[in-house]
Amino acid sequence: MSSILSSLSNDLSSTTLGISVALCGLVVYLTAQMFGFGSRNEFVVEGRTVVITGGSEGMGKAAACQLAKKGANVVLVARTVSKLQAALEEVASAAADTTKQRFHYISADLTNAEECDRIITEVTEWNQGHPPDVVWCCAGFCNPGFFVDTPIQTLRSQMDTVYWTAANTAHATLRKWLSPADPSQQQQTPAPRRHLIFTCSTLAFVSVAGYGPYAPAKAAIRSLSDTLSQEIELYNGSRASKSQVSATPADVKIHTVFPMGILSPGFENEEKLKPELTKQLEEADKPQTPEEVAKISIQALERGDYLITTMFVGHIMKGSALGVSPRNSVILDTLTGWLSNLVFVPIIADLKRKAWNWGVKNGVPSS
Repeated sequence: MSSILSSLSNDLSSTTLGISVALCGLVVYLTAQMFGFGSRNEFVVEGRTVVITGGSEGMGKAAACQLAKKGANVVLVARTVSKLQAALEEVASAAADTTKQRFHYISADLTNAEECDRIITEVTEWNQGHPPDVVWCCAGFCNPGFFVDTPIQTLRSQMDTVYWTAANTAHATLRKWLSPADPSQQQQTPAPRRHLIFTCSTLAFVSVAGYGPYAPAKAAIRSLSDTLSQEIELYNGSRASKSQVSATPADVKIHTVFPMGILSPGFENEEKLKPELTKQLEEADKPQTPEEVAKISIQALERGDYLITTMFVGHIMKGSALGVSPRNSVILDTLTGWLSNLVFVPIIADLKRKAWNWGVKNGVPSS
C-alpha cells in the first residue's frame, strides 16, 4: 500500500509540476504577445496598398483606420455605397500623411467570384499597375440559431456570405499574386512580402450550440487557411531557386484572425436572433470593440503570427484545437495546448450538461 501511495504522490507531483510549467510558459507567451518582445515588424504597411473587404463598418473599418494611421493606402470593399462613402471619409481622416496616401472604395458582391476578379483588376489599375500588397477578408455576418430550426436556404446563405466571400477573394488575389514573373525581369532585390489575411472565429476551435448555421463556415475558412499555408510555400520556394525556373514576384504569407464577440451593428442583430441557451453557454465571451480587435490583430501581424486570437479565452480555445496547424511559437503554443487540453476536459462536459438541462426544463425548441 505504501508503494502505491508513494507512486500516486509522485504522479500527482509530476502533474502539478507539468501544470505549473505550462502556466509559466503561458504567462511568458501572453506577456511576449502583449509587448512584442524580441521581434521585428513583419507587417510594414507604410506606402503599401491594403484592400479590406467588409470595410464599411465594424472590425474592417477599424482595421482600415489603424492601417491608414500607419501610412497605408487603403481600398474598402462592401456592398452599400453610402456606408462605403462614410467609412472612407473616416479612414482618410486617420491618414498619417494626406499628401502621399490614397484611398478608394469599391461596391461589390463578394459571393460572386467574377466580382472578386473585378475588384483585384480595378485595384491594380488604381494602384499604377501594381496589385495590392495586403488583402484582408473581413466580410460576413452571423445568423445564429439551432440547426434543425434553420431553413436550408439560410444554411447555404451563411456558407456563401462567410466562407465563399473569403474563398472567392483569396482565389482572385492569389491568381494575381502568384502569376510567374519573367525570369529575365526578376528583381535582384526581393519584393516586399505580400499578406493574405482571413477573419475567422474562435467557434472554429470550440463549437457552441446555437451556431449551427455559422460555425461550419468559419471552420471551413480555418481549413482553407491551413491548406494555403502549405501550398503557398510551393510558390515561395520558386523564388529561392538558383536556376531560371518560373517564379512569383514576391513571397506571400497567410494569416487568420480568430476574434470572439465584436461590438458592432452586426453583433446587435445577432443578439436578437441568438437562442437563450447559446447566450448562457458563451458567458465567458466578453465582446470587444472593433478597435480593440483590430489593434491586437495588427500587433500580431507585425510579429508575424499565423493564427491570431484577441483575448485570453481565445488563446486557450486555440490551444485546445491546434492540431497540425503551424505554430506561432512551437514551445509556447505546445505548452498552451497542454494546459488547454486539461482545462477543456470539464468544460466540454459542462457545455453538454447545460444543453441537456435546458432540454429538461424547456422541452423541444419552438421553430
